[in-house]
Amino acid sequence: MKLVIPYIDELNDLDVRMVRLAEFLGVPCRTIALEDLTAHAEYVGRSVPEDGSCLVVNPHVLKEWVGDKGIPAELVSFVLSRFTRILVHGLRVDAFDSELVAALSRGRLKSVEAIDGERLDYVIAKDAQHICEAFSGLSFGPANSVNDHVFFCTNDDNPAMQRLISIGGRPFMVSVRLEGSEILFVASEDVADLNAEVGDSPLAEYFSRFVPHTMALRYAAGDECWRPCKAQASIVLDDPLLRKNYGFLNFEYLLRLAEEHNFHAAIAFIPHNFQRSSPRIARMFRKNTAHLSICFHGNDHTEGEFASTDLTLLNTLLQVAEDRMALHYQMTGVACDRVMVFPQGNFSIEAMKVLKFHNFDAAVNTVPHPADKVVRLTIGELAQPAVLRYGGFPLFVRKPIRQTQSHDIAYNLLFGRPILIVEHHDIFQHPDSLVEIAVRINSVAPKAHWCSLATVAGDAILARIAPDGTHQIRAYSGTVRISNDSDSIKRYSIEWGDPCEVDSIDQILMDGVPCYGIEIEDARIRLSVELAPHSQRTFFLVRRNDHAIVRSLGLRWSIQAFLRRRLSEFRDNYLSRNRSLLAFAKAFQRRFLKV
Repeated sequence: MKLVIPYIDELNDLDVRMVRLAEFLGVPCRTIALEDLTAHAEYVGRSVPEDGSCLVVNPHVLKEWVGDKGIPAELVSFVLSRFTRILVHGLRVDAFDSELVAALSRGRLKSVEAIDGERLDYVIAKDAQHICEAFSGLSFGPANSVNDHVFFCTNDDNPAMQRLISIGGRPFMVSVRLEGSEILFVASEDVADLNAEVGDSPLAEYFSRFVPHTMALRYAAGDECWRPCKAQASIVLDDPLLRKNYGFLNFEYLLRLAEEHNFHAAIAFIPHNFQRSSPRIARMFRKNTAHLSICFHGNDHTEGEFASTDLTLLNTLLQVAEDRMALHYQMTGVACDRVMVFPQGNFSIEAMKVLKFHNFDAAVNTVPHPADKVVRLTIGELAQPAVLRYGGFPLFVRKPIRQTQSHDIAYNLLFGRPILIVEHHDIFQHPDSLVEIAVRINSVAPKAHWCSLATVAGDAILARIAPDGTHQIRAYSGTVRISNDSDSIKRYSIEWGDPCEVDSIDQILMDGVPCYGIEIEDARIRLSVELAPHSQRTFFLVRRNDHAIVRSLGLRWSIQAFLRRRLSEFRDNYLSRNRSLLAFAKAFQRRFLKV
């Protein structure tokens, strides 16, 4: 399926952004110049092949082409007969735009009108999963009164018309089926720029200029565009030792909650504590890997240890952390995911590079930017499974419960972003909120796979089917799991999205065995393989680490780390139960110890 976008002289700005969005989603585009000003239908017929394309209709462009005489009836009939799908966008409260939607809908939509009222919500139809996916049945807002409009229609019960998204009880996005064609109308004036920085802005601020268009394009393209393969979720709890109790956290109670409400808890474990795990709790983790796991949480959890830009120090810290967790595994049998959660959320770009050369799978962080460089992520970066801005190493973003709404969950599902929640031991003062978020996630994403962070990273892929039947895979982590659930052999082409430092690649392993047939094109790595029916393979991209290390971090570092860790535990286990003492302890930390 190709997206056909008409233009006069040059692409309209709205259509330029539409092309970028389509290409971002993996939808091929074809532009056609509108030249013949008399025989409109015949000209389109000569210019567009009969290949089931989707036509993009921008009223700005169409008005310039047909002039003030109105829309020719023969042009409408031809468009409805030639194109199986049509996307109408860029609509204004304008007489021509109203005439256009009325003509293309054969009178089912009468006009485009302004929103009537303030702070109205978007309401997504419950029966719109085929287009709106996980957003179906949700409502949130407020709507954008400057950009958003609604349609006026007299017969809302017409079986040929489906209201997909409404604002204030009136349709904002509509599907109309007639004469062998399906027309998707989006009453949004603008299309968002994928490079626009939005950072932590609420989704409602850019939803209508981006998400409905994405829904429409993905629906029209089907499996030919990039789609996430799995929905993943995990609740990350920072800091606890593997002891029966840590602060307000009791591990036996946590396991009961996880089993009863179907969620997974990933413990961000501080390697400094590698000799202090309880055999009983370690045994609990080994027996309940579906609900419990651990990952790296810094090394000593000192302030800013991974915010350093010293490559030798970072390499040493990471090597010490790995050695400690290897010993922890020997003592407890509990495997540690090769995923880093940064202490206090502080990291540097250099730390991301060192993690990559240590062949870690990913980093997970609440703060989506380095400590010394505050940046606002773009829409394009927030519409992918992981952020690759920092050294080409995947950063998965997590949020606390209070910042995770149902529409945020739906957004993550739409773009393959894992649903990652962060909390600390004190959430167990009021564990109902933990249960509530698990229930909410399971409601919005009933097929979500609750799993460890290593599984999150390995399954964070996008896939599409090429015209020759090859399953193209876009990987975001050095470790990738591919499954062929069909009854026949399938061919896969795996592409790693990191264009940086290709010469550091040592080899690619498939289930531990070196692979051949690796291609490097445009500084990107591709691997083509065939998978047998009902089989799964794990691919591991191995890099060389040529960075230096020092023998020891020093006695002073070790003493300070020891004191910081014990004082932090005293704070969490005892002072946290007394607000006055806790406030004093935190002030003391900030002034003297910076734990």
